[in-house]
Amino acid sequence: MTSAHKNTWQYFLDGILLLGLAIPTSELLYLIPGSFLRREFFLLYFAAYFLAAFLFEILDHAGLTFRLLPAFPIAVGVISRDLPLFLNCLFALLLFAVFHFLLTLSIRKWILLPLLAALLILWIPREDMPGYVAGCLILSFFALLSELVRTGHRSFLLLLGLAATIAFLIPSSEEPIQWEGLKNMLSRVGNMLSTAWDNITFFFEGMGSDESTAYTGYSEAGGLAGSLGGNSREALHLTLSREQSVYLKGAVYARLTPEGFPEQLPADTPVNSWLALYLSALSGTDTTRDEVSCFTRSDRAEITYSYIRTSDLLIPATTFRIQNDLKYGLQEKEEKGFSYEFNFLAMDYASPYFRQFAEKAAQATGTADYAAAKEKAWELYNFHLSDYLSEAEYYAALNSLQESASDPAYLDTGMATDDIRELSERLTADCRTKLEKALKIEAFLRQYTYDTSTDLRGRENYIQSFLFEEQRGYCVHYASAMVLLLRLNGIPARYVQGFLCPANDTGVITGSDAHAWVEAWMEGYGWMRFEPTAAMPGTSDNSWGLVIRDLTQDPEVTEPEEEEIEPPEIPTPVITPDEIAEEKDEKTLKGVLLTIGLYLGTILAITLLILMGYILIRRIRYRRLPLDQKLMADMRTLRSRLDKKYGTKDSLPEYLPHIENDSLRNKMNELIRDYYRVRFRGDPTTPELVHRTREMSDLLVSRQGI
Repeated sequence: MTSAHKNTWQYFLDGILLLGLAIPTSELLYLIPGSFLRREFFLLYFAAYFLAAFLFEILDHAGLTFRLLPAFPIAVGVISRDLPLFLNCLFALLLFAVFHFLLTLSIRKWILLPLLAALLILWIPREDMPGYVAGCLILSFFALLSELVRTGHRSFLLLLGLAATIAFLIPSSEEPIQWEGLKNMLSRVGNMLSTAWDNITFFFEGMGSDESTAYTGYSEAGGLAGSLGGNSREALHLTLSREQSVYLKGAVYARLTPEGFPEQLPADTPVNSWLALYLSALSGTDTTRDEVSCFTRSDRAEITYSYIRTSDLLIPATTFRIQNDLKYGLQEKEEKGFSYEFNFLAMDYASPYFRQFAEKAAQATGTADYAAAKEKAWELYNFHLSDYLSEAEYYAALNSLQESASDPAYLDTGMATDDIRELSERLTADCRTKLEKALKIEAFLRQYTYDTSTDLRGRENYIQSFLFEEQRGYCVHYASAMVLLLRLNGIPARYVQGFLCPANDTGVITGSDAHAWVEAWMEGYGWMRFEPTAAMPGTSDNSWGLVIRDLTQDPEVTEPEEEEIEPPEIPTPVITPDEIAEEKDEKTLKGVLLTIGLYLGTILAITLLILMGYILIRRIRYRRLPLDQKLMADMRTLRSRLDKKYGTKDSLPEYLPHIENDSLRNKMNELIRDYYRVRFRGDPTTPELVHRTREMSDLLVSRQGI
């Protein structure tokens, strides 16, 4: 086999090894929780680096590979100003550089072999190993085997075909290999890596965003996001006195715009100000202790922040005690390790006793004084109100709550269209009270389809689109629609962001538990929570079902009657579901193609500009060189081309036997003789010798195919 064939074969073998090791490695990185890597961009950048390096090799400028390629991620970052894209580009370069460096080492096979073994150990126990990953691992194995046993290229192609056959025919099962000990070890290592990765990504979080996809998780911003991606990273750890689902309220918004809710409102202070109006309402009704015990109960909890950074205090809306220094909220952003304890009243809003109490509170006039509220607190809950609210704080809380509810922002209906107004009137036409209206709107919206892939950004009116066109969405869209429909019925309403913590015994609250819901102002009671999102448990789903036993009555007649709310059907969509799906598919395809085309074009343009700039600078520098330095530069180029064609030789005369053309060989011999006279005898460098050296490089390319 000639030297040229050996070099070509080596490039082919190196390419097999590079891709065969890089793809399984990158696929493992995608599996890391919270990973910023996105397959389409990462592989696109990696392929661009691979092709650029191959191009430089062909152009006999291999040294440019790692002089110019670092400019790629910098250019992507400057152009896109998007941290995830920049990180994908940078990480692809780092991975390419590592594997490229390993392939240049003389002992590479003794490094790549344990690396391949490590990849096999990591992948074989997994149940979700893709077929192309298995194929890459097998190809890498045979490529290394060929290098170890020094097979020829024909033998290797035979092995390659055998490897491909095995990759397609190898049987798969749900549990490929039972390696329990290894799995336990890998699980521990995986947990350590996951924790380390969470720490790193948490540190850089917020420095950029990917506009095509938002990720579930708590945010202090109330702007409209795109389709949602998963986020299983732990945000909070919640310890409860009893297992139950809990709404942790964070940020509150009022002003509604086509881009969502742009302005966060200051939190109610003190955080237990709601208690003043609640006890005042209890004092103004004849609600008994037994009835209250059917829809409220006192609970204690502790929260520890994990991977979250916020200045919002995350607590239930009905918290009545919290550590003293937090009673008036957080003063700055808190993050991992921050914790606090609190007590709150769990409320069963679906209880018929609560509905009766709320109706009576709405009809009551005036507010109770501090003494009456203190008496009611002791009578119903056996606690001293003065331990939680002073007399001054009590009256200040009553005033501030009433003033906040009268804020015109809570009744702003600027986003309403004629269709939405007509729907609002039709929904609540037969309702007697504001509570009935709110419940009817809530039940109506819960009929819509929950779909995290919905993206309503850029619409003229995303609430109109949600209600009458798409008729699907996630919590942001449900809550926004309910806020507007409530306001059209004269009910002050606001949008709330926080966490809906599911009932579990682990206490782990992840980014996927972040949620948005609605608070509506009910006269006499205050801000009441409503859950319009279809995928979440409704108010009645979380009901405790407690009733007062009356031994004088028939046991079958112990539960108070509750009027069942029958929501009207959702309106017929303006466009059909098939048209919506086609439009989504078309937009998605166009978006992907446009994005890929944009970045490919950008990368190619940057490559060409950098290459042209390099060539221009090199020519300018060459023209300014003295004759002797020009000769040395031209001779290095000539020597590089000879090495590429015939393999590295110790001296220039050793190349002569390989040059088949007699005339060219004679010219080469004369050139070597004159060059050696300049180099070793000290003869002066002439322009004619420099010209002949450069001309010889061109002749070798044109006649010998170098």
